[in-house]
Amino acid sequence: MSDITPWHSFRLRKAKDPNRPVIGAYGGHPRGIRAHQWPRCSVCGAPMCHMAQLDAGPWLDLGPHSRLTVFICHATGGRCEDWDPWKGSNKALLSRVRDDNLYDGPPTVRVYRRMPLMVDPPLDERAVMAQVRTHGVPVKTALEQLRHDKLGGGAVWLHGDDTPQSQAGQGPMRLLLQLTTDVVKFDITTGGMGYVFIDPYDASENAARFLWQGG
Repeated sequence: MSDITPWHSFRLRKAKDPNRPVIGAYGGHPRGIRAHQWPRCSVCGAPMCHMAQLDAGPWLDLGPHSRLTVFICHATGGRCEDWDPWKGSNKALLSRVRDDNLYDGPPTVRVYRRMPLMVDPPLDERAVMAQVRTHGVPVKTALEQLRHDKLGGGAVWLHGDDTPQSQAGQGPMRLLLQLTTDVVKFDITTGGMGYVFIDPYDASENAARFLWQGG
């Protein structure tokens, strides 16, 4: 695993193999999030819906943090602009401590059914994209091989590059998570895709940002 680079990605799948570690989950009640930590939408004030919780490991570099938990506002049907990484109607929360306890949280607008997740072995995305140059594979075809739920690698955009920039002015953020509506029917329009990025120059719990593009 020491040969892993930023261009290696790990495809996320529903955990079915007992010989593979569970590295997190989509949906359900998030572990270790106390009521006072539960994010509320900055636009409408409603408690957000939990989408995903993933642990750091060889498959996910969170810097000094141990866990990523992603929330989104579902209270107003999109009127809070929950696709925007800066609006305050979604939240990618980073935690330094991995707490697996369940705490009471506020009632949420919607609860997705919990789905434990595992990852495939690492994929070198540079090799996938090299097929375009070496074998004449169309770019669209190569990108389709990477259009799935994954950790790391490069983002496959639906409507143009939307990579958030570091607020410290240090350049683009790094992709942590790409999620689709294939594994879980997330309410981000059919065929939509979500992305979580981290600012490698920010060590705070607010260093990660979530956004999505509609299908």
